[in-house]
Amino acid sequence: MVERSYISDKLTIDDLIRRSWNLRDKKDFTKFIDFIAKFEHYSRFNTMLVYIQNKEVTFFGGVSYWKKNFNRTIKRFAKPYIILAPKSPVMLVYDVMETEGKDTPKEFLDKIFGENLFEVKGHIDRRVYEGAVLTAQSWGIQVIRKPLHYFKAGYVTTAITERLEINLQEGATTEENFTVLLHELAHILLGHTGHKELRKKVIDQKITLPERRKISRSTEELEAETVSYLISTKLKLIKRSEEYIAGYLKNIDDLMQFSYEMVIKVADKIDNTFLIPTTSAIKPTQKSLWE
Repeated sequence: MVERSYISDKLTIDDLIRRSWNLRDKKDFTKFIDFIAKFEHYSRFNTMLVYIQNKEVTFFGGVSYWKKNFNRTIKRFAKPYIILAPKSPVMLVYDVMETEGKDTPKEFLDKIFGENLFEVKGHIDRRVYEGAVLTAQSWGIQVIRKPLHYFKAGYVTTAITERLEINLQEGATTEENFTVLLHELAHILLGHTGHKELRKKVIDQKITLPERRKISRSTEELEAETVSYLISTKLKLIKRSEEYIAGYLKNIDDLMQFSYEMVIKVADKIDNTFLIPTTSAIKPTQKSLWE
């Protein structure tokens, strides 16, 4: 029974990888061409200069460009980017995140790009999300919602508080934040963050995290997103995992580092520990991943 489930999960993962890999070349090429086309009023060299200053730039323009074309103004303490100007040494341009107008920057970008990479279709009871957050916090993992960059749905950090902290996008839907929370929890439980253990405060129980040899970021993202994908699919949530993964896969060799066993065990661990509802009538009892 368990073996059949493992094979089924493995085939599901294989299908996800195949679809992601098929999209990779087309996705990268289209993204590059579209980006250049959107800024045709600036030279390709200037577009490159902005990218060098901030690789997460979304949509930029000068003061007059924003005002004339989109009736948007620059925020008071906006961060400028420097490009070369035809009749003067340099000029300043600003990312849409540094502008104000009728639409929020996110609403503006959704209209321009016509898609939301992190959109999740389907519905879950908000109590499921809140329960997962409380459980994460009981393991010493802070979960905080805050404004993030348009192309970043969430991340794990210890930089400021010196403790594990998962940041989620403020304003995202419950379903979107839930799937991102699964993704970031997977990073921790898969041993990607370098932490050695978690401690459950209530009963002072320790969980030793796996020590993984160094793997590529592409493989880490593939493993974490696959965990999120498996659980989300079980809950009837539809997310664009193949497009997300396609943005990270750079080399087919990254897949050689992928651990099917770890991914499935961590998905089960999150299911069992975080009490994620199952559509199955009976759920087999499984040992802890680290017991």
